[in-house]
Amino acid sequence: MAAYRAKEPPTIRVRTLAGTAEALRAHLARHNRRVLLLAAGTLVAALAAWVLLYFVSVWILVLGISVLDVSNMRVPRHFWLLYCVAALCAIGFAWIDQRLTPNARPRDNKSVYEVALEFLLAVPNMTLAVGGTLRAWLSLSDDELLQAGELLHRLGSEKRVPMSGVRLQIPDPESAVRILFALQMTQVVDLHRDGPEFWLRLNSLRPASLRMTGEEGA
Repeated sequence: MAAYRAKEPPTIRVRTLAGTAEALRAHLARHNRRVLLLAAGTLVAALAAWVLLYFVSVWILVLGISVLDVSNMRVPRHFWLLYCVAALCAIGFAWIDQRLTPNARPRDNKSVYEVALEFLLAVPNMTLAVGGTLRAWLSLSDDELLQAGELLHRLGSEKRVPMSGVRLQIPDPESAVRILFALQMTQVVDLHRDGPEFWLRLNSLRPASLRMTGEEGA
């Protein structure tokens, strides 16, 4: 018969405020590396799409000349320059379209014009997506990291904190916005509504380096 082994209590890791701030700094650095990789991948894909469109445009132009049987006509020498200007205009038009419809939701029923516009602006929108991806870059100062660490410690002990309490704990509105955005973007905290109040709580998917206890599941 196997010897009975008493179950050991879970070990508790007490993290200092400075340690939590450093763990959060490392977590944000990992997030920023993923942002750079995604932005670089999107940029490469967009450039490849523009190059492919250029050769397709040249092929269509050559095909049109052959079909029309125009013997004294050929592809313009500086066609690439005209193509670059057209590409910049398309990107500018896509940027204006995004500004006019910033929160447009996908719809099942679309007009022929809307479908054609989405097709024509697919590559320009992919190009603009590089800047959108880079906007997910997160940067907190040393003081903001300490404030974020203090907030995480408070959430670890109180389980949830009202947004009104966060505003009292982090009095600077701009710092509070940056801290909350960084913590939510990297899935460290969640925001939910309970009655008239919004509450913050720790995200169960946050990395192990930002857990207060070895057996914590919340």
